[in-house]
Amino acid sequence: MIQKIKNIFFHLPKSIFYNFYYGFPSKKLTLIGITGTDGKTTTCTLIYEILKKSGINAGLITTIGAKFGDQQIETGLHMTSPDPSLIQKIFKKMVESGVTHVVCEVTAHALDQYRFFGIKFDAAAIINTSHEHLDYFSSLENYILTKAKIFDQSKFTILNKDDPSYKIIHPLIKTNSTEFSINEKSNYQAKNIKLTNKFLKFDVNQLNIITDSNYYYQIYNILATLAVIEYLKIDPKNLVETVKNFPQTKGRREEIANDFGFKTIIDFAHTPNALKNTLSSLKETNTTGKIITIFGATGGRDQSKRPQMGKIVSELSDITIITADDTRSEKVKDINQQIINGIDPKTSVFVENLDISQIKKIIKSNIKKNIYFNIPNRQDAFNLAIKLAQPKDIVIACGKGHETTMLHGNTEYPWSEAEAFRTAFRIKDSTN
Repeated sequence: MIQKIKNIFFHLPKSIFYNFYYGFPSKKLTLIGITGTDGKTTTCTLIYEILKKSGINAGLITTIGAKFGDQQIETGLHMTSPDPSLIQKIFKKMVESGVTHVVCEVTAHALDQYRFFGIKFDAAAIINTSHEHLDYFSSLENYILTKAKIFDQSKFTILNKDDPSYKIIHPLIKTNSTEFSINEKSNYQAKNIKLTNKFLKFDVNQLNIITDSNYYYQIYNILATLAVIEYLKIDPKNLVETVKNFPQTKGRREEIANDFGFKTIIDFAHTPNALKNTLSSLKETNTTGKIITIFGATGGRDQSKRPQMGKIVSELSDITIITADDTRSEKVKDINQQIINGIDPKTSVFVENLDISQIKKIIKSNIKKNIYFNIPNRQDAFNLAIKLAQPKDIVIACGKGHETTMLHGNTEYPWSEAEAFRTAFRIKDSTN
């Protein structure tokens, strides 16, 4: 109730004011809105790249920031959709620069807090919904219904027919709409799917899609993108060409080069669903080496997902290193224990206070079990992962992605997942 009052009497008037202050710049733009629990940034970036390839002067607003032409604008730490004062300011700058189309990442929080009030999307899509932000929305249904608000301010609706949200949202849609899917019959249904350690391949309608981004969930991102660009009357051949070498998005499946013969990846996956999808694809395509996962959970957020995250990672990884994320006002030991509570002791082995040679013996003698560690310091977690990694293994760091700070208490400390890997590489080099 307090949040609702704040939304109506603070956030809404603020949005109205900045719409007027900047002269309703969104009315001069073709806007595409993308919502969902996971995959928003990737899908927005893909659409943006296709728009540019089609000769359109396009802009992009995502978790990572805003960009158009050669300009990049920071949109704030730990926030997906910017404050309305910044949203309207960015729109105005885009209009002044000749931008005609803008792709926007839109969160449930932003919709609930009227950050996009007064904005009409030409097309809006929902990628998926899963367990997230239930500390704020109290139930998955409320979370889904809040995301559905985007379609009240959209001319065209694009829904994932495989997703739990479909049955809730579809009856509420009053505009023209279309659906995409893998399992259910839809207008954009992926068929003849093939996933290997080199590529992902599938057919949709008369198109043959092949991409080097070999993650199964990428199919949904591509299907949603296809529905958007066809609505905008853009030649789908531009999508086919663009996804061959899938556009790199900072902190999303981003590989950090090393000289040790194993793969090191940064990913933003921070929900149970995202962790499951990412690790499942890695497990399916990585048949020769181990999967080593570094992850934690954010403090001051939905605690009920933490045991789920522990369960999923321990089942899909060979080695699990639980560490700090943004702790905020919570203690890392409490957060990590809640994650550990989800790990099955029958299928996992907890290791602590041992040297590397002893740890390697334990790993070798428990080859069918998950080996897990509780390492509160995130850099220490990276160091351990790289010390343990062998050629053909995959080390993936989940949760922080592109972010440049770590929030402990009320203080933002500089942080980079890429630099954490490079520091660990140097330590491994010096001890070899």
